Amino acid sequence: MSWEQKLNSFWKGLLIGFFFPIILYVGYWLFFYHQISFPVRFTKYLLNGNMLSGVVKICGIANLLLFYFGLTKKIDAFTKGIIVATIVYVALVAYLMYFHETVYL
Repeated sequence: MSWEQKLNSFWKGLLIGFFFPIILYVGYWLFFYHQISFPVRFTKYLLNGNMLSGVVKICGIANLLLFYFGLTKKIDAFTKGIIVATIVYVALVAYLMYFHETVYL
């Protein structure tokens, strides 16, 4: 059984699709804001600056790399899991934008 056949599972795609953006979020903190404590103060800093949804968008867009990888290797069940995880991240971004980062004119 090849690694592509082992990876071709909806649940593996879903888990990887959820955790890959979280790993990138931690990497973003390490690279740019390592002087702020993680995760509470860093998340409050992004939320108060109306930047949290933007950072979550960037981390969620990274799932496109996994999606492209799944399409090129023809592991369709894995790709379906990535799509579902990305839809959850889209819902999270919509929630953050409309309920936590409202701009008052």
